[in-house]
Amino acid sequence: MSLSTNKALVKSFIEEVFNKHNISAAEKYFAKEQPPIGIEEFKKFLSDQFKAFPDLQTKIEHIVAENDLVLVFLNFTGTHKGEFRGMPPTNKKVNIRSADLYRIENEKIVEHWDVVDQLNLLQQTGTTLSQVNNK
Repeated sequence: MSLSTNKALVKSFIEEVFNKHNISAAEKYFAKEQPPIGIEEFKKFLSDQFKAFPDLQTKIEHIVAENDLVLVFLNFTGTHKGEFRGMPPTNKKVNIRSADLYRIENEKIVEHWDVVDQLNLLQQTGTTLSQVNNK
């Protein structure tokens, strides 16, 4: 598979799943058991995230492909309108940045790693680490 095909797959995944909030579409992009969590756990995570941030949208800032890997730098924006990881809704606009690395085999995502700026999210919602640790 070409680098441009791998990049197109990840772009399509981000648009359909993250921006259109089509959680069930994740199944067509991921291999059955995608480490470190399976598809059902991933869909549960997305469901919780979309309930907490119902207007969440994702912008690809950078995308790079090499061999079977695709790296994307993402910028998520939304409004904190539901509970998220024990944090009550704040109705504050948030901006969440992440770096996500996908490994592609046979036109499926077989592995995924990400680094998300969680501390910045806590600061934007006014949540302290002690509040999170006490949940």
